Amino acid sequence: MPLPSPTQNIQDSLRALKHDKWGWVIYRCTYGDDEAWNRFKQIINQRSRKIIAESDTPEAADSLEWTFVEDRAALDGASRDQLRARFKTWAADAVRTEQPRADDHGTFGIPRYSFFIQVDHSALESVIDEALQTSEIQDMLGEGYVNFVDANWMPLSERFPADEGGECDELHEPIDGCREENVGWMKMASFTIVGPDFYDTMSGFPDVWYSFYQRPPETVIY
Repeated sequence: MPLPSPTQNIQDSLRALKHDKWGWVIYRCTYGDDEAWNRFKQIINQRSRKIIAESDTPEAADSLEWTFVEDRAALDGASRDQLRARFKTWAADAVRTEQPRADDHGTFGIPRYSFFIQVDHSALESVIDEALQTSEIQDMLGEGYVNFVDANWMPLSERFPADEGGECDELHEPIDGCREENVGWMKMASFTIVGPDFYDTMSGFPDVWYSFYQRPPETVIY
């Protein structure tokens, strides 16, 4: 018997949890080019739905929800820590309002409520530039990326205060003020993000993060 496809796994999970939606939340953190942002949203939507339409479970597209969050006053140049706080507040409420049929409104192991996407100026440019270099949206490869963020990450010095200032803090150049190997986000190839494979893989145990993680500025391709 062949293994279930990612879209089938997603459908089975939605059914088991009595959930009605899946998909990532994307925060717009750059506001200098509305045309580029609208093009970005089009690329994400068209690419993801084409992949699902060609799968063995095309009905998975009916429950796909790309949530694009725009708020210039609050999000223009927002830090990842600010986004985490905002996202966790949203997730605690959204898991109830979006999934009203569910018996359990916990968020553990559910990708939609555990991770999110940040699009800053560099990420937006990379996706648009890549699309301009290809003849069709579905042929995107290589350079475009987004910032994929672990909503529940915190530095080891906060998780284990007794170890603050330990040797692990001195291993790397600082990113967002953190010198640890895991800085709680990674640059993820945009064509990886849009497909159901990655979403399905991120379901379940949070430790799967480490199977993909590469410290920025490396870009993760899956």
